[in-house]
Amino acid sequence: MKIKYLSFIAFFAFATNITKAQDVAVGDESAINVAKAEEIYNRGIEKFNTQDFQGAIEAFDSSITLVPTFEKAIFNRGSVKYQQKDILGAMDDFNKVIELNPDSNKAHFFRGRIFYDQNNKEKAMSDFTRAIEIDNTNADAYYYRGGLYFLDEKYEDALKDFDNAIKNKPNYAYAYNDRGSVKRMLNDIDGAIQDYKKAIANDGKMFFAYNNLGSAYRINKKYDEAITNYNKAIELKKDYFIAINNRGYAKHEKGDYKAAIEDFNKAIQLDAKYVQAYNNRAASKFKLEDYEGSVEDCNKAINLQADFGPAYLNRGIAYEMLREDEKACKDWSKAASLGLKN
Repeated sequence: MKIKYLSFIAFFAFATNITKAQDVAVGDESAINVAKAEEIYNRGIEKFNTQDFQGAIEAFDSSITLVPTFEKAIFNRGSVKYQQKDILGAMDDFNKVIELNPDSNKAHFFRGRIFYDQNNKEKAMSDFTRAIEIDNTNADAYYYRGGLYFLDEKYEDALKDFDNAIKNKPNYAYAYNDRGSVKRMLNDIDGAIQDYKKAIANDGKMFFAYNNLGSAYRINKKYDEAITNYNKAIELKKDYFIAINNRGYAKHEKGDYKAAIEDFNKAIQLDAKYVQAYNNRAASKFKLEDYEGSVEDCNKAINLQADFGPAYLNRGIAYEMLREDEKACKDWSKAASLGLKN
C-alpha cells in the first residue's frame, strides 16, 4: 500500500503579526480620538502578549469605535478572533481590511487561510495569488498555494511555489517536506530524500518528515535506512500508527514477515479502523502460508472500506491457495473493477 504524505500540516499563527500602532487613517476623526484609539490599541497589544485574548479584542473594539478606519486594529482583531476559533468574526474583519486597503497582502493571505481551512480551494487560490501579486516575497502564500496545487495534482506548479517559498524563507522546514512529497510524486526519489533531510535539519522534531524520509528510502529498497527513520518518527510520536505501519511494510519487503506482523498489530491497536494495516498484515500472513488468516484480515479491511481494491486482490490470491477458485475469480474481478490488476 502506497504511503500517504502528511503534507500541509503547518499552522501559521495569525497573532504573530500583531504590532504596535503606527500610522492611523485619520479621515474626519478628531486628533483626540486618534490619540485615544492608538493608546487603547497598544493596550490591546499588551493584553494579547499576556494571553488575555478577550481583553485584547475588547481593546481593539474600543479603538475601532473611535477610529472606524483603523486598519491595523481591525486586522489584529481578526487575527485574535481566528486564534479563538471565531472564524466568522475573523473573516468579517479581514473583509473589512481588504475594503479599506485592497492591497493588504496580509489580509488576503489570512483570508485565504480561512478559505483553505474550509476546503474552498477556488477562493483560497484567489487570495493566495493576490497576496503574491502584492508581495512576491510572501513565503507563506507560496507555500499554501503550492499545497493547493499539490491537492489538485498539479505537481509542476506546486514545485515552483515550494521553490519560491524556500527562496524567500530558506529555513522553511514545512516547505522542504512538502517539496519532497512533490518530488516523490514526480518520481524524483533522490530529490525527495534530500528535501526531507533539509526539513529535518531545520526542525529536528518534525516526526512526519522522518516518516516521509523512511518511505523514500523504502522505495529505493534501502530498508535499513527506512526502518531507522521510521524508528525516529515513532520515537518522537509514540502513537504514530502510520509510521508503525510503514515500518512494518519495510520489514515485510525486507522479508522479515513475523516482525512486520508485530508492527501491523501495533498499528491496529492504535487505530482499529486502519484499513491499510489489515491489508498489509494479510500480505505478511500470506507469506507465512497462513492463508486463512490472510483472508480474515482482508475481510476486515473490506468491511471497513468496501471499495479498497488491494484487499480484494490479496484475498483472491489467498483464496487461490485455499483452492477456492470461484471466490478467487470473483475477488479479482472486483479488484479489476476498482482499477487493480493481478
